[in-house]
Amino acid sequence: MLVLTAEEGEGHTSAARALAAELQEHGAICAVVDALQGGLGRVVPFFSRDAYRLQLRWAAWSYGLEYFVFTRLAPARALARFGLALLGSRPLARMIRRHSPDVIVSTHPAVTAVLGSLRRRGRLRVPVVATITDFGVHPLWSNAGVDLHLVMHPALLGHVEEVAGIGSARVARPIVHPRFRVPLSRARARELLDLPSEGQLVVVSGGGWGVGRVEEAVRTALRVPATRVVCITGRNERLQRRLQALFAAEERVKVVGFTTRMSELLAAADALIDTTVGVTCLEALTRGCRVIVYGAPPGHSRDSARALARLGLGEAAWSSAELERLLHGLERAEPLEATLDAAPTAATLVLGAGPRLQPSRRSRAVAVAFATVVAALGLAGFAFASPDAYDLVSRTLRLQSLTRVAVDEPVVGLVIRAPESAVPLLARELRRRSERASFALPERSTARAQHMLAAWGDEALPVLPVDNPARWLAVRRDLKRRAHRLGPRGRIYFVAPPSGLSLAGYVFAHTAGGVPVIGAVTLDRYHPAKSGRLQAGEVVLVTVDGSPEGESVLKNFVSALEERGLRAVSVSSLVASAERTAMTADERARRSTPAKVTRSDVKSAAWVDASVPQRSPATTGARPTGTTVVTTATTGATRVAGAVWSADISLSVPTPAATSIVGSQTASPVQAEAAAVSAASLVSRPSRA
Repeated sequence: MLVLTAEEGEGHTSAARALAAELQEHGAICAVVDALQGGLGRVVPFFSRDAYRLQLRWAAWSYGLEYFVFTRLAPARALARFGLALLGSRPLARMIRRHSPDVIVSTHPAVTAVLGSLRRRGRLRVPVVATITDFGVHPLWSNAGVDLHLVMHPALLGHVEEVAGIGSARVARPIVHPRFRVPLSRARARELLDLPSEGQLVVVSGGGWGVGRVEEAVRTALRVPATRVVCITGRNERLQRRLQALFAAEERVKVVGFTTRMSELLAAADALIDTTVGVTCLEALTRGCRVIVYGAPPGHSRDSARALARLGLGEAAWSSAELERLLHGLERAEPLEATLDAAPTAATLVLGAGPRLQPSRRSRAVAVAFATVVAALGLAGFAFASPDAYDLVSRTLRLQSLTRVAVDEPVVGLVIRAPESAVPLLARELRRRSERASFALPERSTARAQHMLAAWGDEALPVLPVDNPARWLAVRRDLKRRAHRLGPRGRIYFVAPPSGLSLAGYVFAHTAGGVPVIGAVTLDRYHPAKSGRLQAGEVVLVTVDGSPEGESVLKNFVSALEERGLRAVSVSSLVASAERTAMTADERARRSTPAKVTRSDVKSAAWVDASVPQRSPATTGARPTGTTVVTTATTGATRVAGAVWSADISLSVPTPAATSIVGSQTASPVQAEAAAVSAASLVSRPSRA
């Protein structure tokens, strides 16, 4: 038996291992292989795994849009199947030949599509079985070339047969590891995990990649009295570190990464709050643990959440208030009984699978066209939606942002990203040390925090929201409304979200007149301040996570400023300082502009009455009105009978200045020479005439 899976989270791999364990109990020889590791080429893994991971973590709305296009629109779905077949058929066929299996099982839709194509074209002679562990069965889970599909509930049979044909699907017992079926009481499970035997226990899971609104689920659960929370972040180490820092002082929360003790945790828990609706839900249902879905990202997870609630296997909470209400009702809820174990085991159905259809051939031209279109759309979508591509795009297009400015004053712009609860303490510390800052406040920040910052000389900056496609459509309106509420002056400055700024976010915000504030220097508890890195005019972004180590980051930064002789100001103050510097530089440039000098064509000496202003012609370079020409010799100026000797140089100065410099008819030659020098120095001053 060759069981093919794909490492996208942990659900597909977990199902493959569980199925292999069942097959081995029946005496079969099994090989579990990740098809993305060389079995589907290089392009398919990039879009199916790498881009998907980035989408879920940084731009979940883009995956929701992609999911809608490829599952709801038949032409796009056909292109998806043909593209997968074109790019993955040859490498997957080579992998299959190396194992020479009697039966092939797929646990991932992309692998299923390629196997179905090979089977229909006659390039694969052994039976192919596809397992479907989601409750929201979208059309790409099924393929007409697959001999047998295994679903987890009778209500899902129709969704598969609509795509693959009548008789192409069977109901199987949930594909979970056998240890989840070993009886284990709640008291014994808590004892094994060293957890309190009394009180309500909730497990919050973000799946293998730790995606979805995990933090919100934990905060909501803590609002229920006497409730303890075990949060599973999977292999998302960044999320694990962040939540451990946020809830370091909360004794009721325990944050762990990937764990092999899910069987004991689900046996000990009163409820599972799941954000991905994957195999973890099947494991909880097998254990008899109540399932609540909350904060699922757009795409198949939300479809599965709706299907789970519709089938009566779990509950879906679409808001934090609804989740809190469900958690309050756990004490009165009846314990759940496993309702999906009545079907045959997946191993039994796999061992009995046989050929269903005769193979047929498809046109390769359509496959080539589809692959080209999908690749172009994927690359364009990635560049537009992913924060990872923003740096390259912003440099190429020279997008406007506030990172550093030219200032004459020893100041840096300080932007602080911190929980709202920590803002008063941080602002008070800055005020004590005569420093100022801009605080990045979230959308739901209170008016009290904003007014406090304004009263203390600090300012609040809005943070660009990035939640889902609907939110993107409202970015422009939200940014204008929040910026108006925060009281900006001139341009609307906003702080990029912690996940990073994408080109889509920049475009939507730019249409509202928004300018992103991006730190030239970024500091947090893992990257403390170094005085040598700080320069006047830079924007410094400091992230304070609420922990003691995080709060020390700000203190160390202020100390580093003092070492450099700098001080921290808000973004608005930094911009104002830059404007003053620009005005001063312009003033210096005007004063340093040399006097306009023209060579005269006079061949002989001329007498000019110094008491009568003389208008200069336009050919001398002076303005035709309001300008008087004072002439003097370049060397040895001589005053004779109240006149000035003019030979070589003509200087244009404003009329009042010229009149005052020329003076009376009785000036001495020395005074005349001094008057000429003074006239030259006045040329650089702006004319008030």
